[in-house]
Amino acid sequence: MRSSAYSPGPSIVDATYHSMEEINEISRAIGREGEFRQMSKGLVTSQWRWLRLEEFSLTSHRVDKRIHARMSPPKGCVAMAIMAAPCSILVDGREFGSNQVLVADGNSQSDFVSLGENTCYTFILPESVFTPCQQALVPGMSMSEVGTSIRQCSSSEWSVLHTEVASLLRNGNASPEDLSHLLGRFVSLIAREPEGRQEKAYLGNKSSYFVARRAQEYIEDHYSETIRIEDLCRCTGMSMRTIQRSFSEYFQMSPLEYIKARRLGAARQALLASDASRDSVTQIALANGFTHLGRFAVDYRKHFDESPRETFALTNKMGRTG
Repeated sequence: MRSSAYSPGPSIVDATYHSMEEINEISRAIGREGEFRQMSKGLVTSQWRWLRLEEFSLTSHRVDKRIHARMSPPKGCVAMAIMAAPCSILVDGREFGSNQVLVADGNSQSDFVSLGENTCYTFILPESVFTPCQQALVPGMSMSEVGTSIRQCSSSEWSVLHTEVASLLRNGNASPEDLSHLLGRFVSLIAREPEGRQEKAYLGNKSSYFVARRAQEYIEDHYSETIRIEDLCRCTGMSMRTIQRSFSEYFQMSPLEYIKARRLGAARQALLASDASRDSVTQIALANGFTHLGRFAVDYRKHFDESPRETFALTNKMGRTG
């Protein structure tokens, strides 16, 4: 259960969540498009601090488990982010961490894989505010069709930016001058070309990127069906060994582990939307690709720290009392 909830009133929100449903709820409230999914076992703890400032949004988000998200900034906006050290996260298969700044526009959609406990600071603002600032500070810089990119900066520059962001969130208040200064600091760092060494490494792994994403797309379309490794070989045109390696590099888990986590997440969503008058745990498990009901119950409890019947019973009890 969450320890506090967001509401449209105050400009600063503190909340702690222990379910992916609540995490996705506040993410949507902030305006992000996409979905967080739990990929490791156990109870998730996610802490958010959200400073809403008219056109601007500044957040810190800490999570303590392996999470996969395919996310986009709000349409017409630019998102810039830094990670608090130590960190372990992949963005589209690329390492993202200390001394780096991530920038993404509203037309981009990227995969984020958090490999353990991480804290991310994100600054979101409209392109109509970002572009004039960028053009004034760095006239030669073009941000058209940015997509998602990672920019390298010096440790001293990154440390100053990190301190400034953390201070604004800690104080829970920011003047227009504070925001203008913060935006200028972000722009001055992302104006640089992506780090050559990093870009070279990314291009070298581009085949892995496409193989992993193509395999993931097939899984998304067919997770409720039987998926064999030869199905993934056919859809990617690659060997089993290449798929296993590429998927492991990109998502830090095997295709089979991803399929199980995806099915468990889909089953939980169905259980939370269930109606006892027409649904059952068995029907929901079978509809989401589980053929061994005993194994489903065991895996579900390990993943979400409660049994599927407990989720089903609580959802339908709340439905009757609500």
